[in-house]
Amino acid sequence: MTWPRSLLGQTLLSTTLIVVVAQACSLVLFYLLALRPALLQVAQVTAQSVAVLADTVARVPPAEQGMLVRRLSAGSVLRIWNGAAPPDDLGPRPRPVERLFMRALARTLAERGAPDWRIDHARRLWVRVPLGEERYWISIRTEPPRATGALLGSTVAAILLALAASWLVYRRVLRPLHALNRATDSYRLGAPLPPLDEDGPREVAQLSRSFNGMTRRLAQADADRAIVLAGISHDVRTPLAKLKLALAIMRHEDEALRDSAQRQVDAIDRILSQFMAFARGFQAEAIALADPNALLEELAADPERDIRVLPLQPSVLLRCRPEALRRAMGNLLENALTYGNEPVQLSAQATATELYLAVRDHGGGVPAVLLSTLAEPFVRGDPARGQAGGSGGTGLGLAIAERVAQLHCGRLLLENLPDGFRATLVLPAAIANAVQVPGTASTTTEPHRPLR
Repeated sequence: MTWPRSLLGQTLLSTTLIVVVAQACSLVLFYLLALRPALLQVAQVTAQSVAVLADTVARVPPAEQGMLVRRLSAGSVLRIWNGAAPPDDLGPRPRPVERLFMRALARTLAERGAPDWRIDHARRLWVRVPLGEERYWISIRTEPPRATGALLGSTVAAILLALAASWLVYRRVLRPLHALNRATDSYRLGAPLPPLDEDGPREVAQLSRSFNGMTRRLAQADADRAIVLAGISHDVRTPLAKLKLALAIMRHEDEALRDSAQRQVDAIDRILSQFMAFARGFQAEAIALADPNALLEELAADPERDIRVLPLQPSVLLRCRPEALRRAMGNLLENALTYGNEPVQLSAQATATELYLAVRDHGGGVPAVLLSTLAEPFVRGDPARGQAGGSGGTGLGLAIAERVAQLHCGRLLLENLPDGFRATLVLPAAIANAVQVPGTASTTTEPHRPLR
């Protein structure tokens, strides 16, 4: 038997085992301290009664012994039967208590010979002993023993009561824990979360209070972060805008210097945008329908670069956060153009369970040891992939792409290919809407194969 994994199963099974062991110990103590001494005493009294009866019959002349036996058997308690077998010889199997009693009685009557005994259908106990010159079956009417049934009934009742009590305790303790679990799973940064009830047992109530305090601190930190981000966006972008304006109206004596300054300003603006996107996240964006093919075509609309699109056929609408998805795919494309070699391929493929949005370049790839950490913030793979004069990125592009994938319950897959590198957003097929985009083919495609 395997031990249950759930707390309810463990509680109920533990309670049942404890009750069964306790009842077994109680049964052993009851047998040793109450039942066995009582049976020995009853057996001794019965043996003395049989001995007195036998001695009484023996003192009567043989001619009168039969009449005495019949007179003694005429009552309602004592029955005496003269025959090879008792009048009802096909009774049920003896109970354990009756066997215990007869063993004690046999030991007491051992000097008169080992007695033969039977149980009839009325659960009368018949014992064959010598009375005078003949052997008779003697039966004394007693109440049928009910100890076994009573013990079994008390054990079942105790188990049921213990299980009911365990269920009540489980409900009392686990209900707030389940509420805490649901609240933890549903928590999203920046989203309001109603406070948990702080009732129940002291330890559980303290846990709920701690969780409510944590959510309040997180909400305050998120509010402070929003204020800081707004201040950074305003206080940094304003001077950048002024600097761009100054570069636009300055004299053209040194075009190279002005172009270099313009590139640096653009780089600062781009880096700031990446930092702001990473810090803000995309949870606040509303979910909407978007066409993945249109997204790829929009990203590829650069006549100066060799970007090719392999669209999804048939194309469907995705239930997603469009701006977040555009930012993620844009970051992957920018990495491919910066660190890889053209042509760069944007592709979309789908299976029954997953949707693949991939960006593939034809560069030198990334060392295998860096693949597992490449999507971490501020980790750069350009020492192995970069070209001479490559720009130093922020190290946040892949981290943002991975966040967007996780926001859509997906993942970011980074792979080295024999002739390049591929970054793929692997999203669940459940985000695909059943509405087919007009103007796309609805032919059946082959099963998905790894993108190449």
